[in-house]
Amino acid sequence: QLKLEDYKDRLKKGEALNQDQLDAVEKYDEVVHNLEFAKELQKTFSGLSQDLLKAQKKAQRRESLLKLEAEKKKLRTILQVQYVLQNFTQEHVQKDFKGGVNGAIYLPSKELDYLIRFAKLTCPERNENL
Repeated sequence: QLKLEDYKDRLKKGEALNQDQLDAVEKYDEVVHNLEFAKELQKTFSGLSQDLLKAQKKAQRRESLLKLEAEKKKLRTILQVQYVLQNFTQEHVQKDFKGGVNGAIYLPSKELDYLIRFAKLTCPERNENL
């Protein structure tokens, strides 16, 4: 654009320009228009790029929250299962299941022993001092 402005100034001063320079001066308005269009296009692309980045960040945050919720749900389930299994190690609970009383179903001793052993293997001892 600067070169074209220089040609235009030289032409106004009466200097002789070659044919290529004269052709360039004739297309000055077209070049300026195209430059303005390119600048607007660049602004539009920049805005779209920023919008896309924001949308990606938002989607990543949403995905992270969903993963965190899924992990919490897994942990809750594990803790619930551990709680149930730990109850099988209590004497009064074992009596209820052996007799099928107090809302407990009847479990044969062999099956109850399996559950007790499984509970001891999968549920760590709790340190009450912590």
